Amino acid sequence: MVRTPYRVELRRAYLVYMALMAIVLPAKNCRNFLDRLHTDMAVLLLIHNTRYLYTRNPVEKRPSIQLAWKYTQNPAKHRRFIQMLRVTPELFHTILELIGSHPVFTTRGNRPQLPVEMQLAVTLYWLGRYGNRASVFDVARMAGVSEGSKEIEKNWVERHSGCKGWRDGWVLFDGTIIPLFQKPGLNGDVYYTQKSNYGLNAQVFCLFRLRMYFLTYFFCNLDWKCPIQSSDRRLLAWNDRICPRCLCL
Repeated sequence: MVRTPYRVELRRAYLVYMALMAIVLPAKNCRNFLDRLHTDMAVLLLIHNTRYLYTRNPVEKRPSIQLAWKYTQNPAKHRRFIQMLRVTPELFHTILELIGSHPVFTTRGNRPQLPVEMQLAVTLYWLGRYGNRASVFDVARMAGVSEGSKEIEKNWVERHSGCKGWRDGWVLFDGTIIPLFQKPGLNGDVYYTQKSNYGLNAQVFCLFRLRMYFLTYFFCNLDWKCPIQSSDRRLLAWNDRICPRCLCL
């Protein structure tokens, strides 16, 4: 179905308004009729000649990932931040608080590291891309950093995994919803999914140690003490508090 342009809808609405005004409040004399007609024609001409009928908010354009910080300043532009880094500004700052004090961000040499928030932003931007857009050179050019720093990370992955083919990407994560026949009788609400049915979520992921893990968990938004199932109990040893909602392992 072809969508009617907003300009056409607005013009039609004003024509209906003109007809209703002529019926409800008819002109008292010829002079009054001509004045009203002149005003209506001026409004219709203004609708036709106005290029932008909506208020336009200027969008900052810079060849850098620094745009993300600009987007956080205006709630109306938070969706642009999410499109760039795949997380909300609130979640970004939460992750930053969790990792900011890690020793890996401490520089032992004379050359300082990039700020932690910049490193996190580059990582999230890279994880949110695929294909040619995820190349080291494109990400480095977008972020305004050196691609050499990415080579250091690739060498680390290759050294710890023992697999050269994994240096360009070592995490595989995929999942699917397993629908249930009906709502379970016990704690049935925790099985309700975003697809408006009841089911389990099965996740399969592989880490740099070349081991496949399988995790099945319930959808739950009650608290941290949600039921969880796993075919590999060693997975649960990573963290004694696992949130099935966000899969914080």
